[in-house]
Amino acid sequence: MSGAGNRSPPNWPESSQQRVPQQRALSFSPGLHQSSAARDDVIKGTDDDAIISKLSAVDLGYLDDPFVKYFVKRPSRRPPLINRGSYLRTVSLDAMMEQFIKSTIEGPLKDTNASTTNASTVAASTATVPSTPSPTAPAINRQIVSLGCGSDTRYFKFKTKGLSVYKYFEIDFQESTAKKAAVIKKNKSFTDIIGDPDLKLGKEQRFFTWESIRSMNPKTNDCTHSGPNAMNAGQGGTELYSKDYCLLSGDLREFEHSIVPKLKAQGFDTSLPTLFLSECVLIYLQPKDSDAIVDWVGNNMDASLFVVYEQINPTDPFGAMMLRNLKARQIELPGIHAYPSLKSQEERFLARGWLAAKAVNMNTLHNSLPDDDMKRISSLEIFDEIEEWQLLADHYCVAWAYHAKALSQPDMEHRREQLITLLFNSVRFTDRK
Repeated sequence: MSGAGNRSPPNWPESSQQRVPQQRALSFSPGLHQSSAARDDVIKGTDDDAIISKLSAVDLGYLDDPFVKYFVKRPSRRPPLINRGSYLRTVSLDAMMEQFIKSTIEGPLKDTNASTTNASTVAASTATVPSTPSPTAPAINRQIVSLGCGSDTRYFKFKTKGLSVYKYFEIDFQESTAKKAAVIKKNKSFTDIIGDPDLKLGKEQRFFTWESIRSMNPKTNDCTHSGPNAMNAGQGGTELYSKDYCLLSGDLREFEHSIVPKLKAQGFDTSLPTLFLSECVLIYLQPKDSDAIVDWVGNNMDASLFVVYEQINPTDPFGAMMLRNLKARQIELPGIHAYPSLKSQEERFLARGWLAAKAVNMNTLHNSLPDDDMKRISSLEIFDEIEEWQLLADHYCVAWAYHAKALSQPDMEHRREQLITLLFNSVRFTDRK
């Protein structure tokens, strides 16, 4: 099973009488009579629905994202419940990712909100988070890995804000990355940011200029070009490689043996602070496969921040109905029973020795929105589905955890403390009111 894309929540019904959301599959355990190819096709198709929902939120003014429209052929306005959900999920994850990019090593700090394995190892005092980086604070390169990227546009949004990382990696199905690569290649809004090779991509055929043909590696079908803004296409046009952005195809069930070698081939550095994003992805893998990813990250990265967005609470009446609704469509959530609650979402990481973890449902995040933001989105369209919203938001969560492994050299302990402070500064995003 390949990686499912960063999908939006399911399309919730417009009728308040139907209280169970019509879920979209991202990656799932199959029904008995469903072929592997059919399962993959369902997973790939969910990204179309997700990006349509996001564009609906953009068009109505909830979100500012000039890149989403390029991935949507037939726009469709979504109900207010979906638009608010798309907004909240996006701004919550964006806030954490932006803080990760901006965070400094000033501190040390103490996280009073997160559960910890050993609070004394996290920090020694309660210094405040600097609002802007100190001019004397040393710069630290960092990376982002998006597991199951779909049509996500965050790399491009961040770049237009002047936010850059050493490397931004995205992983998804080969067919999905091929489509994304084609969209990026043919639209100037993307190539102005990422660079423009002489490779033209099509869904079924690939067309090359003579320069591209001359530069092609016959063993890999890769096109490579040099220059500060060069973007190279590989794996027959299903992957993109640029100075700070890599779009990779792969199977998340084979993370260590398949994905990691591809990451390292494109400059992935295990010594750098790295944010791993799973936006409705891990829950659709078997627990042994999602756990293997978390284990690899904890065991191999010097400093890592893992951010998860997914469903919870499968055993209450609403959750049980939700799962029955999904099962009727041959969709299962293998991870929801392994990590069904906020507490278990934290334990996913703490039991593996991560330094700190926290999980909150979407109601908590909604209540933490600044008053000005709440007034603004409330003015965009009539929103009177308060009860239904609270019920649905109670079944989705954002969880995060950070870890810095012990470094072998005694003189590196100071660096470890700095990295821990940087990670802590990345997760103070709910104190916004």
